[in-house]
Amino acid sequence: MKNEVSRKSITEADDETLKIIAERSPDPVLIHDGERVLYANPKALEYVSAEELMKRKLVEFIHPDYRAIAVERMTKVMKGESVEPYEELFVLPDGREVWLETNPTPITFRGKRAVLLILRDVTARRRTEERYRDFFENSLDIIAVTDLKGNFVEVNRAFEEVFGYSRDEVRGRNFAEVLKLSKDVAEEIFRSYNKAFRERKNVYGLLFKVRRKDGKEIIVEGNVRLLWEGSKVKGFVGNFRDVTDRVRLEERLRESQERYRSIFNYSPLAIIVFNDRAEIVDWNKKAEDIFGWKKEEALGKNIIELLVPEHLRGEIQLIAERILEGEVYTHSINENLTKDGRVITCEWHNTIYRDAKGRIYGLSIVQDITDKIKMERKLKESEERYRSVFTHAPVLIAILDKDGRFVEANPAMVKSIGENPVGKELSEIFPKDVAERRLNHLKKALEEGELVEFEDERGGKYFINFYLPLELEGEKHCLVIAQDITELRKLNKLLREMVEVNEAIVRIGEREELVKKIEEILSDYSAKIRDSGQGECLEIRYGDKTYGYLCVENVDEEMKPLLKALTDDLAFAFKSMEDEERREELLKQLVENIRTIAYLVDRIRNPLAAIRAFTELFVDDEEVSKKIIQQIERIVDIVEKLDVSWANSEKIARMEKEIYDLSKIEKKFKKD
Repeated sequence: MKNEVSRKSITEADDETLKIIAERSPDPVLIHDGERVLYANPKALEYVSAEELMKRKLVEFIHPDYRAIAVERMTKVMKGESVEPYEELFVLPDGREVWLETNPTPITFRGKRAVLLILRDVTARRRTEERYRDFFENSLDIIAVTDLKGNFVEVNRAFEEVFGYSRDEVRGRNFAEVLKLSKDVAEEIFRSYNKAFRERKNVYGLLFKVRRKDGKEIIVEGNVRLLWEGSKVKGFVGNFRDVTDRVRLEERLRESQERYRSIFNYSPLAIIVFNDRAEIVDWNKKAEDIFGWKKEEALGKNIIELLVPEHLRGEIQLIAERILEGEVYTHSINENLTKDGRVITCEWHNTIYRDAKGRIYGLSIVQDITDKIKMERKLKESEERYRSVFTHAPVLIAILDKDGRFVEANPAMVKSIGENPVGKELSEIFPKDVAERRLNHLKKALEEGELVEFEDERGGKYFINFYLPLELEGEKHCLVIAQDITELRKLNKLLREMVEVNEAIVRIGEREELVKKIEEILSDYSAKIRDSGQGECLEIRYGDKTYGYLCVENVDEEMKPLLKALTDDLAFAFKSMEDEERREELLKQLVENIRTIAYLVDRIRNPLAAIRAFTELFVDDEEVSKKIIQQIERIVDIVEKLDVSWANSEKIARMEKEIYDLSKIEKKFKKD
C-alpha cells in the first residue's frame, strides 16, 4: 500500500451502524483492500492481534495449500464479482491451524473499493468430520450406508477389501443384487430392515451368507442403525464383520465337543475331571463301573476323600496339588477304594486343561490294573513266560559274562548286530573302539555293582545302553538292555528346528529376513527357498499362488510330511505379509502345527516307555529296577526342549480373544 495504515484506522470504522453490527458479531469480521486489513472487529482480534494484522498481508495468514484459490477469490471480489462461501485453512501467529468459512462481499470503505469478509470458525466441525471419515474409512468393520430402498449410498475401505468391489461399482445398486443374496436371505433381511424402519429401532445380531465379487461365499454378522436426518429416517447404516472363520471354527468346535463327549462316555478307561478344590465335576461310565459310584453320586465329592485310602491321602494330595499348580503330566499307580469297600490298584495318568475363562481343571485317565498286577507277578514266576517276552521284545536284550562274551541275545539284538553273537566276545563282533568302550562299561558295572548307563554310536547308529550286574549260577554276568535311538535323534533335531521356524514366523514380519532365518535354522539340510523347484523341493503355495520352493537335502521320508506342514506355514506367513487379515489364519495354523509337534514328542517317548516296561519285567530287584527307570527318565531330556512348543501352543490356545493380537503373541514368544 502507498499509505501506511495506522492502528487506529484498523480498529475503528467510519460508519457508526457498521461499527455496531461488526463489533457485536459473534463471528470474525474483516475489511481488506485485497492485500491489507483495513478493519478487524473484536472477535477477529481474538484470533490475531492488531499488531500482527498491521505487519502482514492477509494472504500470509492463509495456509500455502489454499493461497492460490484465496487470491483468485479476492481478485474476483475486488472486481465486484460475487463468490460462494468457501472453507479455507488459516495459520495463526502462534502456529495453530483453524478452519474458517470465508464469505466475502465487495463494498466501498472510506471512499475506496474494498472487501467485507465475514468469517465463521468451522474447525470443530471439520475435525469431527475428519474423525468420522477416518473412523469410517479405517474401521475394521464393514460399513455400508443404504437408502430406504436398500441401494448403496456409501461404503468404506473394509467393504471394498472384503467383497472385492470398488465403491463406484456399488453406489446406487441394491444390496441384494451386489451381494448375490438368495431370495430367502434377501427377504429375511428386508423384513428386518422394514421392522427397524416401522418401529424406529436399530437391528442387532444379523447373521447371513453373502457372495463376494469373485463368487466366494462368506458369512457376515452385524448390526443396522437407522440413519436420521432431523426427525426423518433417510436410510440405514450397517456395520458388519466377516465371521466365516469364526462360524466354521464354532462348527468344528461343536463337532469336536460331540466327539469328545462320545469318547468320554464310551471310553474303555475311566475319565474323571475335578476342579481346583479337588471336587469331581465329571465322571464317565467306566468310572462308574470301576469304582461303583453313579455319576450323580460322585459329582461334587472330593476325589481324594472318595477314592483314596486314608493312609495314602497325604501322598495323593501332593500329586493333586502339583496337577492343579500347572504340572502338565503326572503318573502314578496306587491303591483305591470302591463303593463296596474293596481295595483295588489303579494306574492314573493325570494332566490339566483350562476352560475359556482360564480356570484350571484336573483330568485323570484311570485304569483298574488289579488283575494286570496279579498276572505280572505270575509272569515273573514263570520261566516260560519270561522266555516268550525275551524272544519277542522289540528292545535289544543280551546277557554277557565277565569277559564280554555273549551268553544270550534276543532276536532284536541279533537283528541289530547282523549275526547271532552268542558265544562270541565283543571284540569279535564290533570295531575295536566300540568293543573296548563297551567292555570298559561292563567291567565298571561288575566292579562297582552299580547300573551303568551310556549312549554310544555304532555304524552310524546311536544307542542308549543299560548295563546291570547280576549273578547267574554263581558267576558274575551283565544284563544289557539297549534301544536304537538314531531316528529319535534325527526327529528330535528336526522338531526343535521346526519350533524355531514357527517362532521365527510369528516374530519376523519381513519376507527377506524370514527367508534368511529359515535357511539358517535348516542349514544342516542345505535348505534354500528358491523361486523355482529343482531337486528335492516342496512348493510353498497358498491358494492359487506359489511363493517359492523349499529345497532341502539329506532328508528321509519321515521328515517330508513335517517339511510339507512347514511349507504351509510359510505360505500363510508370506500371504499374511500381503494381507493383514490372513494373520489370524496364520496364527491358528501355527497353533495346530505346534500341537502336532507335541503329539510327535509323545510318540518319541514310546520307545522309552518300552524300555521301562521290559526293565520291570526282567529285573526282580525292585531297587535296581527303580534305578534303571530313573536313568530312563534322563533320556527324556533329549526331547524336553520340544515341550516348549507344546507349552507355547497351550498359551496361544488360552488367549481366547487375544489370540489374534499378534503383538501379544510375539511378546509371549519373546518372553519364553
